[in-house]
Amino acid sequence: MKKLLLLSIFLLTATISFPQAEVSTRLQEALNKANPTDYIKVIVLLRSQVDLATLDQQLYAQKSTLQQRAYQVITALKQNAENTQTGLKEYFLQKSETAEVYTYEAFWISNMFAIESRPSVIYELMNRLDVAELDLDALLELDRPEKGSENVDGTESVEPGLRIINAHLLWAQGITGQGRLVMDIDTGVYPNHPALNYKWRGNHVPSNQAWFDPAGTTTPSDCDGHGSHTMGIMVGRSQTTFDTVGVAPDAEWIAAKTICTSPHTSNSVAAFQWSIDPDGNPLTIDDMPDAINNSWYDPDVTNECSGIYKTTLDAVEAAGIAVVFSAGNNGPGTSTITKPKNINTNNVNVMCTAAIDGALYIGGNTNPIASFSSRGPSLCGGTGSLLIKPEVSAPGVNVRSSGTSTGYNLLSGTSMAAPHVAGAVALLKQFAPNLTGKQILEALYNTAVDLGAAGEDNNYGNGLINVYAAFLSLGTPDSTAPDPITDLSAGSPTSNALTLQWTVPYDSSMNGVTGFDIRYSTSQINDSTSFYNATQLPFTTLPDTTGGTESYLVDGLNFATQYYFSIKSRDIWGNWSPLSNSANGTTLAAPQISVTPVSLHHILNPLDVVVDTVTISNISAVPSTLDFTVTLDNNTFPEGIISTRLLPKYNELADATETTLKDKVSEIKGLSIDGSGGPDLFGYKWKDSNEPNGPQYVWTDISTNPNAVAVTFPNGTLDDGWTNAIQIGFPMNFYGVDYSNVYLSTNGFLSFTPLSNATYSNAQIPNTSVPNNMIAMFWDDLDGRTQGTVHRLLDGNKFYIQFKNWQKYNATGSLTFQVVLNQNGRVTVYYNNMAADLTSATVGIENTAGNDGLQVVYNANYVANNLALEFAAEPDWLSNNVNSGTLFNGNSVDVELTFRAEDYPLGNYAMDLNVASNDPVNSLITVPVTMEIQVIPVELTSLAANADRNNVALKWSTATETNNNGFQIERKLNRTNEWNNVSFVSGNGTTTERNNYVFVDKGLTVGKYSYRLKQIDNDGTFEYSPVIEVDVTAPDEYTLYQNYPNPFNPATTIEYSLPEKADVTISIYTAIGELVTTLVNGTVDAGYQKAVFNASNLTSGTYIYQIKAVGSGRTFVDTKKMILIK
Repeated sequence: MKKLLLLSIFLLTATISFPQAEVSTRLQEALNKANPTDYIKVIVLLRSQVDLATLDQQLYAQKSTLQQRAYQVITALKQNAENTQTGLKEYFLQKSETAEVYTYEAFWISNMFAIESRPSVIYELMNRLDVAELDLDALLELDRPEKGSENVDGTESVEPGLRIINAHLLWAQGITGQGRLVMDIDTGVYPNHPALNYKWRGNHVPSNQAWFDPAGTTTPSDCDGHGSHTMGIMVGRSQTTFDTVGVAPDAEWIAAKTICTSPHTSNSVAAFQWSIDPDGNPLTIDDMPDAINNSWYDPDVTNECSGIYKTTLDAVEAAGIAVVFSAGNNGPGTSTITKPKNINTNNVNVMCTAAIDGALYIGGNTNPIASFSSRGPSLCGGTGSLLIKPEVSAPGVNVRSSGTSTGYNLLSGTSMAAPHVAGAVALLKQFAPNLTGKQILEALYNTAVDLGAAGEDNNYGNGLINVYAAFLSLGTPDSTAPDPITDLSAGSPTSNALTLQWTVPYDSSMNGVTGFDIRYSTSQINDSTSFYNATQLPFTTLPDTTGGTESYLVDGLNFATQYYFSIKSRDIWGNWSPLSNSANGTTLAAPQISVTPVSLHHILNPLDVVVDTVTISNISAVPSTLDFTVTLDNNTFPEGIISTRLLPKYNELADATETTLKDKVSEIKGLSIDGSGGPDLFGYKWKDSNEPNGPQYVWTDISTNPNAVAVTFPNGTLDDGWTNAIQIGFPMNFYGVDYSNVYLSTNGFLSFTPLSNATYSNAQIPNTSVPNNMIAMFWDDLDGRTQGTVHRLLDGNKFYIQFKNWQKYNATGSLTFQVVLNQNGRVTVYYNNMAADLTSATVGIENTAGNDGLQVVYNANYVANNLALEFAAEPDWLSNNVNSGTLFNGNSVDVELTFRAEDYPLGNYAMDLNVASNDPVNSLITVPVTMEIQVIPVELTSLAANADRNNVALKWSTATETNNNGFQIERKLNRTNEWNNVSFVSGNGTTTERNNYVFVDKGLTVGKYSYRLKQIDNDGTFEYSPVIEVDVTAPDEYTLYQNYPNPFNPATTIEYSLPEKADVTISIYTAIGELVTTLVNGTVDAGYQKAVFNASNLTSGTYIYQIKAVGSGRTFVDTKKMILIK
């Protein structure tokens, strides 16, 4: 209720009369010049707008999280549009049917439409009460920079402008923009530039969440080079030369290409709308950029201060994003700031950036303003700081960046200054990720270095940004080190790895702990000397918050060796904690690999599909893990002719020794498959976020969502309990069946059929034992009695179930994970914080019968923090022929190879199936795989003939066919020697499938007949089948059959049978007995006969037909009715 009230108070509504809609001067001029049939592109701003200023203040007052802020703003905007746009949508649809409206598009970021219509519609809109403003959908222009030198490479390892704003000082603190995201609304980005290509977010999320182009392209491009230059200033750094041109060199980027061939205002509004929710989920914020850089302007907009631009930009900033603009290159005159940068709701609203000459500044000049840099004051009025524009300054003269397709160039302009500010936002957001864009911009504004005349002025604004000073303003340096780690442990051993876990300690500085120094040795680590003599391990991710659990996999270790570990923590100020407790662990013994068979060879016919397997086993008698990778090398097979998948082999020993005691971990370990797997028999495949094109890991904590519902377990306890039916909210298709309910166990799995117990003992999948019809997110003996919650949430076409801080039996560990059921049938599992022993669980899916499913892991290492796993019956990812996994001793996996000969040339093919592993004796085993495709004949498997009255039915079948054009059917009477062509039946070309054929030879006289098939190839060659015989015999008795068709119009067929030669008369009568005609009158041979009666000249009605047959000593008479309908 509170949420609904919060949203409703921000919608501007009125019950009084409104004045006529405001019409911009440029639109009125366009109308004056237009013909009645011309189309004009127009922006239609509705009167109902969300009161974003009040909403923004309320969110700050409530100390809303960034996730809550984004959700509230996006939801309010969408609800307002949904509630107020219906009337205009219906109006535009009606006008489009009469061609008065050519196109129309609705927006919600600003409650508006972009339409292309004839003047008549625009005049009607002027008088609508729901329309506030009408403006031309104008063409935007770049703040075009001054050209400099092209192809300027390697002049400095770090651009001087980056040092001028002190970005390098933050890099020294480990703040490089890691984990942050920036955006450019510009001319695009060159896709192959070495300083930018690897930093595109679309490399690991769907492209439509990282690239916006009104033209519909799905991969980055640049129509000018300007966008690539500005993007480089924000994030550019070469991976090979480490040439750094970007302020935040470890940040990623997304971009909108709207300032190119059709740079209409509506396209940039669409880009802003996309920017605040690229993935379409208002609950997520990691898809949103920290800052949006803009270097364009609207030359003649007449209402920049309160119209379309203000409503749009206010929405972006209210959502938590920093909006940065170039001031323009129209200086040095006063009030030359290009539009819409004059907007000045607050000190940093639409942050406008002037350009300084960095070389002059380095040389000691205290007035280094660039002559071209546009000056204030703001055209939007105000007093004090609000009247002053720009807000800040940054280097903008001879700035080197990634402005060519693969190289560098120098450009000058405020377009080069603004991205320095946007990049600085990304740096500061790494340090202060919970601050809004506005708060970050305020830090830059308040700590800027004063230049020129004392105080804030209309040349420099508040001065040159100093990102290090802004950083210091967000936190006070101290000399207090973080608390030491006291619970470091080393567990989950494999033959070459151990997993470290620890709790992030407390630190008093902002953001707490910012890094770890992890060391290991085969000797004890008990002081600083032994610590720094130990081997250092890289820790490149951002630490969790205080109290969070960190996990770290240490791999590449030796077999059966004891290792010691210790960690120090550091804060942002470079203070290092004391040593942690010393943890130790011992790796398992070396594995022993077995691969069978030693070779594979198949002879295939065209169109054959053959499946075979190679089994990989860890046959070691002692605890060990076999890490293996399967590749197909030296391959002469055509692409697509062979595919592979890994199938876990069922371990019967695990079932035989499975414990039924709680808190008793199974001593039988299992196996895991890396990255991807499947398909199963139904067609499901799985893939995780570590694989190319795998699902993106995006954590949405639904427990904080006001619409989420706490799940209770009315059956059993929070240790071993299960729910009754939980409604999904939409039909969820699982293994071909639609379900509306799920049933949840406290032990980390759900089923689509009712549960009768919680089943704490996990098992292998598939398994006919209950539970079945299930999704095992993390099936283990779990326990919610001491801590933890379970929530569910229906959000549009997604249904979430989340376990948060759930524990294993006897209150050990802490597990946070969720499953998302998608209406399209896909299942996604997210593992957020899995702080426990993860080697005793099952992950996978299984059908109702328990005879089909996908097992991702069983009692082995696989699950990790920040991992996403997706199951889909029709996945959009491409399979590959590289497979890997881990086998504990006693386990095996089948490498299933599918050979397909369809449409491939005849001949011999070969490849090597290589199995690389960590077996120290046999690290590489090669299995030669060969295949031969041969010609197959037309193989006739049966040919039969059966007589039915005076018809003969021929039936034949083929097992295989090659280039089969068809069959010529030939017939002869046994008393003759001449074969006659009867008919032709088309063949099926080339196929390995069984095919059945039928042909009926009708109207034969009594006698013995012989048949044969002449099989003809496409090239004309032929071959005869064996000859078969069939008797067409005379009937045993006289019979008159019912005519067909009946009723009829105008003709029908009358059949009769004669067991002997006879004199036959067939007469037709009316219903009252009048003779109509005599159809047959004469001697007829024995057999099955027929006559056709044509009633074209008769009227509708019932008629009678009668047969009289006089044979040797016998007369047969019979009568039947027939109906003529015209």
